[in-house]
Amino acid sequence: MLDVSYRKAKVEDFPGILNLIRTSFDGVLRAYGFYESSPFASSRLPAVPQQGFPWFEMGLKEDGEGFWVAEVEGKLAGLTLSWVRGSLWYLAHLFVSPEYQGLNIGQNLMDRAMKHHKGSTITNRALATFAYNPVSISLYARYGIYPREPLYWMEGPSQHVKTETSNKVRNERVVDFEKARGILTRIDDLTLGYPREKNHEFLFRTPSAHCYLFSTGNEPVGYAYIWQSGRVGPLATVSHEIFRDALRSAFMLAAAEGAANVGIAATGSNEQLMQVALEQKMRILDNYLFMSSKPFPNFSNYVLYPTGAML
Repeated sequence: MLDVSYRKAKVEDFPGILNLIRTSFDGVLRAYGFYESSPFASSRLPAVPQQGFPWFEMGLKEDGEGFWVAEVEGKLAGLTLSWVRGSLWYLAHLFVSPEYQGLNIGQNLMDRAMKHHKGSTITNRALATFAYNPVSISLYARYGIYPREPLYWMEGPSQHVKTETSNKVRNERVVDFEKARGILTRIDDLTLGYPREKNHEFLFRTPSAHCYLFSTGNEPVGYAYIWQSGRVGPLATVSHEIFRDALRSAFMLAAAEGAANVGIAATGSNEQLMQVALEQKMRILDNYLFMSSKPFPNFSNYVLYPTGAML
């Protein structure tokens, strides 16, 4: 029987952690026939960015109690990273190296992640996983985290994005996080019911992401992050009535970034999101599943982004 040990993650683990995540991702994609279509296959992702590993650095700084690795005979075999914002616990990553499956590493890492709370009373737990990986889905369900939303990664050519938008909603790029902090917090409270200040602060420091605020009159009513890769999300609006207009504006902003395609994570229950994505001639390239202990209140006016910083 191989000897498995567990410890908190360290900075020097970051390159190995990234490699383990990508290797594990590729393994699942290949096993279920999605490697050729998924934009998240390692062959379609950029190399390690020159700025290092800012997401892991934030996890270590803000949520070190939820950042664990497993080792087998000194070799990295698995990892988990969870974060806590208010009463929400979110599982950003849980991966086990394909060569070390069957050693209960995933369950043991999950046990450690579940104890992460930062002194808060946790009222909801959430994550996103592959829709076609029954082993992971069953593991999370055993911890009371249940399937809630089908989540489709959709992409379409930027040239097909429709240019007409409603004049009801104005957009303005914001670069000063401190000036936008209160507005973003209010929108998140109304939409999700959870604070996300650290996530926003991280995204503002990410050179490839731009934050736009949507307003009607003088009142901010939503926000969207637009990526240089043409991806949209996260996006939130305070009401369902202006969601469609904000989403169309976000697609126009994404197409203007110059990338060949625009992309978005579409929750299946959000009819407006699906309709707008399809009118832009987008198609489904990969399938995920959003899971949580309790239902989220307003997926009708929220767009997730499929990374650990999703919510």
